[in-house]
Amino acid sequence: MCTPTTPENHPALLASPRPQATLDFASNMPDNECKSPSQLQSPSRKRPKTNHDDDDDGSDTRRRRGAGRRCFVTIGATAGFRQLLEEIIQPEFLQCLNSYGYSTLEVQCGPDCEWFAAQVEALPYKHGIEILFFQYTKNMQYHMIQCRGEMGVRPAGCIISHAGSGTILEALRYQAPLVVVPNPTLMDNHQAELAEECEKQNWAVYGILGELTTAIQRSHERIVQGRLNDLAPYTPAPFPVPESQRVTLFDWMVLTCYPEELKRQQHLRDLGMVEDSFEQEKQQAAAALQQQTTELEKNDHSRLQVD
Repeated sequence: MCTPTTPENHPALLASPRPQATLDFASNMPDNECKSPSQLQSPSRKRPKTNHDDDDDGSDTRRRRGAGRRCFVTIGATAGFRQLLEEIIQPEFLQCLNSYGYSTLEVQCGPDCEWFAAQVEALPYKHGIEILFFQYTKNMQYHMIQCRGEMGVRPAGCIISHAGSGTILEALRYQAPLVVVPNPTLMDNHQAELAEECEKQNWAVYGILGELTTAIQRSHERIVQGRLNDLAPYTPAPFPVPESQRVTLFDWMVLTCYPEELKRQQHLRDLGMVEDSFEQEKQQAAAALQQQTTELEKNDHSRLQVD
């Protein structure tokens, strides 16, 4: 069972209003929806609350009603990640979300959306968590922003993402708490390497399948420590980012796809550090020699004056 560790888990939470139009630059198109088995059998039946479009009136009303933290799960636009989808609807995980003040679980399901719809419809109890889901979206920013804490507007939630470099970079841009879960079905294990580096650099929590309740606990600790509930309103950074403000995360992500090049770059960096150290020692030795020469000249000058 997942239990809170701080008294801050259940503050007075405010509803999350829909962002201004400036936040919706990615697209004004609705999310691609998927239907549950009952919808497929009865086309005229109104679709359940667990399936939504990004811009329909019903979805917007539900967003205004939600009063807790939001957990957004995204598996990417290409490969499926059914192991992750299975775990996030387990009773233990839903109960963990509830214990930390979450009220909404929103899921981008990819190719397994109809399967996920059937699983959600069959759940006997959701532990007070409203589950929304869709197949794909052209407006990832909107969904991620809802997990970003903002003082007086909404508490910080959590993004749970596959370890795709593009998704990670976007989540980090919004300062939203992030859990990165590698997809073990993909080849060459590059997602695990990327997740490990994100954990090492303190950019995100490394989420392990079967232990996602622990990841939620650790994410909440980061929220408290970083005061992520009280951030200022999000302001898009200038694009392109000025060279002086660029970071090496993207460069590292690219190099992980080319191990030999990564080793070469690390070797060059090590050589550069050795050269810098050697140059510094040479300058120190030259300065010491100059000081000794100056002192000898002063002594010789003093002797000449005495003679």
